[in-house]
Amino acid sequence: MFRLYFIAMMLLFCVVARAQRKFVIASLESKTPQRDVQVSIDNGPEFRTPWHGQIEVPDSFKRIDFCHPKFQRRYVLRDEIHGDTIYLIPALNALDEVVIYGERRGDKRMADLMRPARPVEPQMPQVLTTGPNVLAMLGWLYDHTLGPKIADKQRRKKALKRVRALEQEYEQRWAALRDTIPHTTPNETKP
Repeated sequence: MFRLYFIAMMLLFCVVARAQRKFVIASLESKTPQRDVQVSIDNGPEFRTPWHGQIEVPDSFKRIDFCHPKFQRRYVLRDEIHGDTIYLIPALNALDEVVIYGERRGDKRMADLMRPARPVEPQMPQVLTTGPNVLAMLGWLYDHTLGPKIADKQRRKKALKRVRALEQEYEQRWAALRDTIPHTTPNETKP
């Protein structure tokens, strides 16, 4: 029985000692896995990611460094990782190559080269809708059928309110006039 416990504990120790985590290294812009990213774990030996961008690191790591010419250099601490994907930020303003013309600084070509480049924004693809525009058809149908009827009903309600307000005003004036005139009956004689 003691042997069985000993073997189980040794297997458990081996599993814990070999505990590793898998990560996928991807581009933040396109969300695609990246190959040939140079990875260094705790400033140890470096290796490159394969075509699928997956790496396997020991669970006891403290820091992972990533380096690729098309991306900004990045390091990640163990506490910063919350998922299984690590995104790299593309280096948009990095130069692929530098060409130097001549030696005089006053040369016009050199002055043109020294000006900062304006980043070119990629154009977004335009989406063309196919088929009928159902919302536009419903809007047109409302404007030509129910819209005028509802507008007429609202106009009639406003006019009716104005007429009722005038009727109440005239009724109050009539009541005021009736109260000011003395009431006499035909059988009464005047003194």
